[in-house]
Amino acid sequence: MDNPVVRSLSEAFFQTLSSDQANRRKAEESIKTSSTQNGFALAVLQVVSTDSPVEIRQAAAVNFKNLVKYSWAPADSDRQPIKDAEKEQIKSLLTGLMVSTPPLVRAQLSEALSVISSYEFPGRWPTLLPELISRLESGDASTVHGVLETANSIYKRYRNQFMSSALSDELSYSQQFVQPLLKSLQRISEQIKTSSGDIGQLRQALSSARLVLRIFFSLNSPGLTEEFENVLDTWMEEFHFYLTYDNAALAEKDPDKESIVDAVKAAVCQNINLFMEMNEEEFAKYLGTFAQDVWTQLTRMTLNPGQDNLAMSAIRFLTTLVKGVHHGLFQDDKILQQVCEQIVIPNIRLRDDLEEMFEMNWVEYVRRDTEGSDMDTRRRAATDLVKALTSKFEAKVTELFTGYVGALLAEHAQNPSANWKAKDCAIYLVVALTVRGRTAAQGATTTNQLVNIGDFFNQQIGPELTSSSVDELPILKADALKFLTILRSQLPTPVLLAAFGNLVALLGSDSNVVHTYAAIAIERLLASKENGRQRFTVSDLQTQLMPLLNNLFGAFQKPESGENEYLMKTVMRVITFVGPEIAPVAALCLERLAAMLLQVCQNPTQPGFNHYLFESVAALIRYSAAADISKVADLEKNLFPAFNVVLQQDVQEFHPYVFQIFAQLIELRTAPLPELYMTIFKPLLAPVFWERPGNVPALTRLLQAYLVKAGPQIAQQGLLEGVLGIFQKLVASKSHDQEGFRIMEALIKYLPPEVMQPYMPTVWSLLFQRLQSAKTSRFVRGFLVFLSHFIVQRGPSALSASMDAVQPGILLVLLQQVWLPSMASVRGETEEKLLAVATTKVVCELPELQTAQGAPVWGQLLAGLLKGLEQRKLEQENGVGDVPDNLEDLAEENQGYAATFAQLHNAAPAEQDPLPDVKDAKAYLATSLSRLSQVQPGKIAPLLQTSLSPDLQQRLQQYCQSAGAVIA
Repeated sequence: MDNPVVRSLSEAFFQTLSSDQANRRKAEESIKTSSTQNGFALAVLQVVSTDSPVEIRQAAAVNFKNLVKYSWAPADSDRQPIKDAEKEQIKSLLTGLMVSTPPLVRAQLSEALSVISSYEFPGRWPTLLPELISRLESGDASTVHGVLETANSIYKRYRNQFMSSALSDELSYSQQFVQPLLKSLQRISEQIKTSSGDIGQLRQALSSARLVLRIFFSLNSPGLTEEFENVLDTWMEEFHFYLTYDNAALAEKDPDKESIVDAVKAAVCQNINLFMEMNEEEFAKYLGTFAQDVWTQLTRMTLNPGQDNLAMSAIRFLTTLVKGVHHGLFQDDKILQQVCEQIVIPNIRLRDDLEEMFEMNWVEYVRRDTEGSDMDTRRRAATDLVKALTSKFEAKVTELFTGYVGALLAEHAQNPSANWKAKDCAIYLVVALTVRGRTAAQGATTTNQLVNIGDFFNQQIGPELTSSSVDELPILKADALKFLTILRSQLPTPVLLAAFGNLVALLGSDSNVVHTYAAIAIERLLASKENGRQRFTVSDLQTQLMPLLNNLFGAFQKPESGENEYLMKTVMRVITFVGPEIAPVAALCLERLAAMLLQVCQNPTQPGFNHYLFESVAALIRYSAAADISKVADLEKNLFPAFNVVLQQDVQEFHPYVFQIFAQLIELRTAPLPELYMTIFKPLLAPVFWERPGNVPALTRLLQAYLVKAGPQIAQQGLLEGVLGIFQKLVASKSHDQEGFRIMEALIKYLPPEVMQPYMPTVWSLLFQRLQSAKTSRFVRGFLVFLSHFIVQRGPSALSASMDAVQPGILLVLLQQVWLPSMASVRGETEEKLLAVATTKVVCELPELQTAQGAPVWGQLLAGLLKGLEQRKLEQENGVGDVPDNLEDLAEENQGYAATFAQLHNAAPAEQDPLPDVKDAKAYLATSLSRLSQVQPGKIAPLLQTSLSPDLQQRLQQYCQSAGAVIA
């Protein structure tokens, strides 16, 4: 390690592992400082390549992976990209390191390689594949394994991709890898067959075989290529060998750990499942062999968790087989009976490890078992198989499985306390038989009409919910709650209302899963809609409101539920459901929420909980203040202690939330703002806050709120230049230029023109420079909207005069080169109307367009405006356009924070129409042109005839007729 830079970096990475916090921070700062220097990424990779202790090399590899992720092709112009020359050096080293570094280091490099290859391979990395092929043909098992890991990293991005022209070209290039890959697998297979019993060598050989199988999966995910099809028989022979291969010496002693043999078999099952889904015709001749192979595996399989991956992969293959044209293989009653007895019921029955998870790791149990989150479980795989069978043989399968359900319920009835697992299995079977389609918003949307849902609910589910003890047989209570949640749309409203009190009571269960499922059920019911309207009204649940809130907040006191995100989401839902009628219990909610907020600010650990906590606070502000604006002071008094902790202790993950709620509170205030808010304002301009990307949208919103309520105060206190400095930083960033425009729009709208006038030349210079040096479609769109705001606020002549101070006549150039080509890019009903009115004002009020030089631009602007208005009309008629924000949909989106901005939907400002007096942009255009023609009689009508096509003239005439306007 002769290089002093590499030596210094190695020492710094070593110190990042120190138990001493001061040493760690010092080392991290040193690495951060070094990262701005050219050649840093290469130096980090050189640390990885040294013979330093593996933990240092691993730390360096992690740093390298993150550096590649964010700096190889940075999305933000603020981040320094890795230079091209350095990239070439990195690429020349990386393959060698992938075959020579220890596994822990290689795992990090593999992720980095995936990122790099997504940008570079194959076009900018032509040496990579030939090098891999060359190394693959070496006889060294370790080298071959490293090459296969490298190829797997490169090609895994093809999984789940649809074929495109670019992808087709990449696949064509990679076909040269097919034969070497197959030969490598054949050599590995031969080693396994002739192995002398060296278990270590066998494990490595099988691990390499698995990598080949995963590469095969990646390369065939977009579709079967000719090169693979030509040697498909050979591949299938290999698949058959591995699917039938067994070696007791390779079994794992730990039943929870997957053996390498099972991992390989699972990979084979995934490959043949892929072929059944995408190439059923080509796969048909192999079907009999593999159907038998998979069936044999399933009938021999244990219920050990270590075999879950293989079991799920094998069951999914059968499910795909049932869904396809060969489903007739399953129509025989005996085969269906075997499927039910040997595959479905054993894999749906509750295992001991799942029961233990229910009791010991409730968060993971809920995550797996709630709607749509149980993809990687045997239960889900078996359930999907039942659904597939039901879709093909509905009557036969329903009758058969109903018999098994009856037998399971009879078993339970013999001794309910001992045989409760039989009922658990029965409930799962009924759900699998019943539900055909479902969504998160509605639960089950289509069902098997041969199953009587109402009877089963009344006879089997209702009694579990109404049991006198909320803690008796908790798993069955959880099953019942889940049944109600999934099938809520299929159950009559009176039945659900009758059950609501039981759900409230079950919030008091000591079982974390039960009170969590009760909360989920309540939250989903309150969110339910029928024919576009809320299914329940506030009056329906008025008597339950206080018990509901008491039990909800009481559940947070249960062990391990202090930061239960599902409970908090339900609190949010209750507040938003009740709306302004929350006022009588607002004080209770505020007290509880403020206390929890103060507690989590000390040590934030649960992103989902924290998000819904802040959403609940925002909802409480929104609705309690709506009922009584005088409550704002109480809200501030209770919430500010927690907010002070966030700002004083720099709790970074909470900054975006606090800034949004500050904005919400300021918007409820009347001017002038209390001194406390003005004291906070200046520190908010500090660069440290704006350097964190997640803060920027929230701070922008907060700045806008300040400008609305305290614009003159900000100017009088000499803080305007600080605001403009923020604008300058944001508008230069491709990631945050839109926030910069929003700040400038607020400045133009809420500050007097004479206050802004001295600064406008600098503003225009910054915007023109960005247009010339780093123009993007997003920036141009934002620029047009900003100019439109300026025009409707101050008029087009004021805009022209302001710009002339920088460059005389520049507005006419911008209208031709920027405005006209980009009008169609502005989308959204409000912004389209704003642009239309601004364009109308330019056409009718800008003197420069009334000259001979401006006349062509005048006609082009008017034509572009008419086309845009017609396009909007067509989209509305065809049902295309903007989808309005909807809390019920949006509340599902944000379950965390970290580096990205987490929008608080309950704190979002009401959308402001900058032109409330303009109801119809078409009528506004017609009346404006009519007024212009009266000022310039005899001039406008002839100009329209020479500037507009006959079709557009006709459209304009229709606007005039509708508005009662005449153009002379």
